[in-house]
Amino acid sequence: MILNALGIALALGVLLIAAMVIRARLAGSAQYRTYEQYTMQTIQKAYALAPFEVKPEYRVIHPAKMLKLFKIAVSSYSSDRLARLNSLDATMFVFMKMFTLMIRPDYRYNLPMLSVDFIFIGKKRVFVIEVIDPAKIDDENKRTHYDRMRAWQAAVQRYEQSPTKEWYGDFLTDFSIHIKAAASRDDELFAIYQTFLEAYLDMAKNAQPLSPEMSAQVRSGMERYVETLLDKGGPAVDVFKKFLGPEKQKEYIRTVMFGLDA
Repeated sequence: MILNALGIALALGVLLIAAMVIRARLAGSAQYRTYEQYTMQTIQKAYALAPFEVKPEYRVIHPAKMLKLFKIAVSSYSSDRLARLNSLDATMFVFMKMFTLMIRPDYRYNLPMLSVDFIFIGKKRVFVIEVIDPAKIDDENKRTHYDRMRAWQAAVQRYEQSPTKEWYGDFLTDFSIHIKAAASRDDELFAIYQTFLEAYLDMAKNAQPLSPEMSAQVRSGMERYVETLLDKGGPAVDVFKKFLGPEKQKEYIRTVMFGLDA
């Protein structure tokens, strides 16, 4: 009788855990779809996107050495002013979903890179928006649209702040976001993202061409950022190092994630 009771309790425990995992996966997938659909619809209203060919070995990363618990698929595009646009669909440990967007602009314009990582873990959120501006060339167009993004700072400061590496300060704007939140804040988090993405796209539309000298400054700044990222590490690049090894990690980050060699 005791063994039967223990067996039933164990089975119920397994079923409960499975139900929790399924609920977390469904909730994360729903959030991912919300962000992915909004992002692509918004960008395609402003830009004609052309698919960019990614090496077959990098289109889907699903390493056996990680017990197939991680899967990352990339969709890559190019467009006028947006030289590379990459969207990643990542599933981690079955129940965690991540939406990633990276925009590397055309070097001929005074524009920053935009990097977004949103992780959905059941009722928890990791919310990262980085506006990466290594060249720091000031102009009215950037100031106008940076102010639109900066308007959320008072609200952002009310969230739990995630630690960042000290060297980020040399490259990221002061209104970049690294926070943790609960699912109950999903509506506000989505509104913040909408502001950042729409301000970025408007900024790109209104950017004026740079002189060859300033264009070279923009390019070298982005190169410097990526090389520093690879050298000093960060959460995402460190994961790809485990998946791919150091050489392929470097190629993936440079040519796929940031599209520096295109």
